Amino acid sequence: MTPTINPIKRYHEMCRETRAKMSDLIDGELDPRDARQVTRHARWCPNCRRMLKDLERTVEGLQAVGKLPTPADEPPA
Repeated sequence: MTPTINPIKRYHEMCRETRAKMSDLIDGELDPRDARQVTRHARWCPNCRRMLKDLERTVEGLQAVGKLPTPADEPPA
């Protein structure tokens, strides 16, 4: 008798694996196969899709903040 895998448990494992790779996906550090898996999972999983979108927005916001001039960059009056 082969053991059956609980589909809900497998689903949560897939989410956990996907979420662990999201930062690397955004940074362009995943190999193409892993990038496809993360993208495919996020396409059908609403929770992971939302998390990936939030992470993308956070990174975009941080990049935008990094481009703002700081007081030290301004010439003296």
